[in-house]
Parts: sequence; structure tokens; C-alpha cells
Amino acid sequence: MQQYQLIRSKRKTISVSFDQNIRLIVRAPIWVHKKDIEAFLTEKEEWISATEKRLKNARQKELLTRLQLENGDEIGYLGEKLSLTVIREERTRAKIKRFENRLLLWVPYEADYDYRQKQLEKWYRKEAFSVISRKAAEYAKMLGVSFEEIHIKDQKSRWGSCSGMKNLNFNWRIIMAPEEVCDYVIIHELCHLQFMDHSTNFWSLVSEFCPEYQKQKAWLKEHGKDLYVF
Repeated sequence: MQQYQLIRSKRKTISVSFDQNIRLIVRAPIWVHKKDIEAFLTEKEEWISATEKRLKNARQKELLTRLQLENGDEIGYLGEKLSLTVIREERTRAKIKRFENRLLLWVPYEADYDYRQKQLEKWYRKEAFSVISRKAAEYAKMLGVSFEEIHIKDQKSRWGSCSGMKNLNFNWRIIMAPEEVCDYVIIHELCHLQFMDHSTNFWSLVSEFCPEYQKQKAWLKEHGKDLYVF
């Protein structure tokens, strides 16, 4: 029997899924006996095996196309390509500075991939908050709307969202897309402050401030996965 993590709750049925680390997660009602859970897993064995294989193949493909975050790697920034320069020296903390079309990353000699990735993500998150906050304020004034807070997240299935509390959430990776695509995502979420749906009225408002929104939507659909380069 394959190892799995069991999560019990007041749910009524048993379900299986995989988490981001491709670990099997089983969710079951509190009252269900373990032998019934394992019988369920046996019944789903073919699906579990096929899904695990598909996810591992996808992960392997992702690793092969992932930037190594070494000298010469190019990372997007609002439509530009920044050439990464890694400077290893005797230090305890990382430092990142942009100089024209170069991104300089100072790290300790022993800094591995995970360390470099963490520092670069931290820098991009900070940039995303600064750029998006400024743009959102400008577009909100044009639209005649107001929002509460902006949160920068690492969402896996969306580029932005708008809550009922008027908070705006954005995927930090959108800062790596062309600027017009980034602007579209911001305008899209601001328009939800007037229409919390995707009605004709909503898209009419989006098109008023982003006439080529369909082009930007198409770019995200085709190239969005390319923003997950590290």
C-alpha cells in the first residue's frame, strides 16, 4: 500500500489528491474505519498510479526548463530581459541591485540554488508590490473606485483576485510579464470593485481602460507558464 497522509474531518466522503510535493493526500470522514479507507485506495490504485506518474513527469519537465539562476540567465521584468550576474563573496547576507539591464546578486560563497531562488523571489515580490501599488492607485483614480489593501502572493492558478473586503491580491510573477499584460491584470481586478462577476458590463468596463485586453488575456494563456522559470 502506498504511503499517504490522512486528514480526517466532518466531510461525508473519501477523496484522494496530491499536494505540491506529489505526496498522496487522503481526506476521509472522522467515523470511517482505516480498512475502508485502504479498500477505497485499492479501488483507486490505477488512477493514483497514473496521476502520480503524470505529475512526476510534469515536475521533471519543469526542472529541465527551470533557470539555474547562474551568470547570464535572463529573467523578465515588465517586458525587459534582465541578465543575472551572481557575485560570490565572503558575506552573511544577500544583496540585489538592478543596474540598467543587469540584475546583480551578491551571495555567500556557499549559496545554493534554493538560497538564490529565495533571494530573487524576495526582490521580485518587493518590486511587484511597489509597481502594482503605484499603478493600482493611478488606475483606481481613473476608474473612480477605491480599494483597501494590496497583497502580493504566489498563486498557482490565478494572476489576481479581488475580495469582498475590497482587498486586491496579485501573483508576484506578473511583474515578469510585459508591462501591458501587468496593467491588464491590475485593471481587471479594479473593475471587479464595480462588478464582482464577468458579466457584459464588467468586460465593457475593462475594455474602456484596456482596449486590447483580449490580446493580453491571450498572452497569459499562451505564455503564463513561462513566468514560472524559478
